[in-house]
Amino acid sequence: MIDIIKADELLVSELASFSARFFDEKWSEACFLNEIKKLNSAVFCAFCENEIVGVACVENQFGDGYLHNIAVADDYRRQGIAHQLMDKCFEFLQTNGLNKMFLEVRMSNTNAVNLYKKCGFETICIRKGFYTNPSEDAYSMVLEMK
Repeated sequence: MIDIIKADELLVSELASFSARFFDEKWSEACFLNEIKKLNSAVFCAFCENEIVGVACVENQFGDGYLHNIAVADDYRRQGIAHQLMDKCFEFLQTNGLNKMFLEVRMSNTNAVNLYKKCGFETICIRKGFYTNPSEDAYSMVLEMK
């Protein structure tokens, strides 16, 4: 069974370890702690048997939602966990009165692009050279939440 919780300061070490394995751009303990402490941000964790198997970070940036990142551990993919994490992000943003959510995604990350499209996101532009290590363009996407 998967449980989705909002992360607190006690989880920063586990979150950084998860990030090192599954995020394209790694986040440190300090990065997670900063996001957790912000009133306008949330870090959601998917747990299976006391182990983090998925993470999503979302923020209210100047009145619009922004998904910083989302990842699910390899052995837990294709089980709906990413959708559950996205739902928590949508809930958090809507509770804070927001109705738009933005994100960027590597153009080569077809699994993520497909997930976002299934969630209702639309591509609004291509951002040239957005990513480094390796250098890559990104789709900038938006979702109008109802």
